Amino acid sequence: MPNQPANQPRPPVSAKMRKRKRQRAEQAGRLAEWKIRWLLWCKGYRLIHRRWRCVAGEIDLILRRRNLLVFAEVKYRQHGITDRIISPHQQQRISKAAAFFLAKNQRFTTFDCRFDFIAIEPGSRFGFGKITHIHNAW
Repeated sequence: MPNQPANQPRPPVSAKMRKRKRQRAEQAGRLAEWKIRWLLWCKGYRLIHRRWRCVAGEIDLILRRRNLLVFAEVKYRQHGITDRIISPHQQQRISKAAAFFLAKNQRFTTFDCRFDFIAIEPGSRFGFGKITHIHNAW
């Protein structure tokens, strides 16, 4: 509400509205992951797992390119990229999940590993906006 004075509280948001907002965000995130998978496939990466989960956490995409294993975190942002999208705590959680993945999948233990961060913004070109791919993000 643009004309509302600063000292007045905001009207309460219903649980139903919060749920719908979360569902839309989840759907947008899944679409962003699909677009990134397609883009990386064109660059020669092959999907090993999508949304791999364990007790340590979740890895959005696990990809392979020759002898390289990439653990990628994908973020969809409506309003631009910020400096601190992935906190040190999230980085640690993803790193632990990657260690669990390697422990369960011995055939990949000889591969080089890399942690990438990929952010996508909405755009008018087939839904693609600016894509930021940071190799070796941490």
